[in-house]
Amino acid sequence: MIQSLKRTLRPLLERLGLLTPYDPPNYRAVMFAALTRLKPSLQGQRVLEIGPKDGKDSERLASLQPETLVLMDIPANFTRNITSNAITPREHIPSWFHRLQLPGKSYKEGNILYLPPRELDALGQFDLIWCTGVLYHNPEPLRFIKRLFNLLRPGGLLILETSLTRHPILKNFNCVELLWPKSQRCLRMGDDDHTLIPSLVTPDARQSLSIQSNVSHLPSRLAVLSWLEMAGFHDIMEIPIPIPDQTRLGLSARKETFSGYTYSNRGPTPSPYGIGDSL
Repeated sequence: MIQSLKRTLRPLLERLGLLTPYDPPNYRAVMFAALTRLKPSLQGQRVLEIGPKDGKDSERLASLQPETLVLMDIPANFTRNITSNAITPREHIPSWFHRLQLPGKSYKEGNILYLPPRELDALGQFDLIWCTGVLYHNPEPLRFIKRLFNLLRPGGLLILETSLTRHPILKNFNCVELLWPKSQRCLRMGDDDHTLIPSLVTPDARQSLSIQSNVSHLPSRLAVLSWLEMAGFHDIMEIPIPIPDQTRLGLSARKETFSGYTYSNRGPTPSPYGIGDSL
C-alpha cells in the first residue's frame, strides 16, 4: 500500500526533491539518459515522438534542441480513460505543448499506422523516433514496428519502450499473450462514446497492468526482439529499466542500409514484399 501511494505521489515528491537514493528512478528518465549517451545532441536533426502523453518526454527531447520535433498522438476524440469507467478525453492540443521552447515543434493528431499515403509522405524521414508505452496498445505490432523502420533515415535511431506479459510461463517464450476476452469487457456501448460497459473483470493476480479495451495483447521480451529483427533493425540493445519483475522493456535500435526481410526468399526471384509492410 505504501509503495502504491508513493507511485501516485511520485510527481509531487520529485518536484519537492523528497525522493531518496533508495527510490528507483523514473523509467522514462532512465530511457532519456540512455538516449543522451547515444546522442548527446540533436541539433540539426529531425525527431518524431509517438504518443507524447503528459509531455514530460517531449520536454526532455526539446532540451536537446532538434531542428524539428514532431509529436503525434491519436485524435483526442478517441482517448478515454476507462480503467475506472471514467471518461477523460485529452485536449486536441495539450496545454503543455505551448510551453515547449523549440521553434521547430509541431503537434499532429493521427494514428501513425493508418495515416493516408499523402500525410505519411508529408512527414518525411527522421533521425530519431521516440516511442514509449505505445506498442502494446497496437493490434498490429509487427506492422507498427515496420512503419517506424520506414520512417527512419538510414543510420537513424529508434528508442522503444513497451509493457510485457506478466504470465509466469509465457514471459519465458517467444510469444504474445492475448488478453481477449478480458480486454473487451470495458468497451464503449454501441455508437455512444459516452456510455461505457462497466468492467466485470476480476484482475488476474499475475496481471498488474490494468485491463483496458485498448490493450488486446502483451508480448514477451523475445517477441519484441524478434519483431525488430524481422523489420530490419540492427544494433539492438536493451536499456535496463528499474521496474520489478521485468514487466517493461526498453530498447535502442538502428536502421542501416538493410531494408528488412521478405516474406519469401525461395526461387530465382526474391519476394518484393517485406515482412511487416502492407501488401
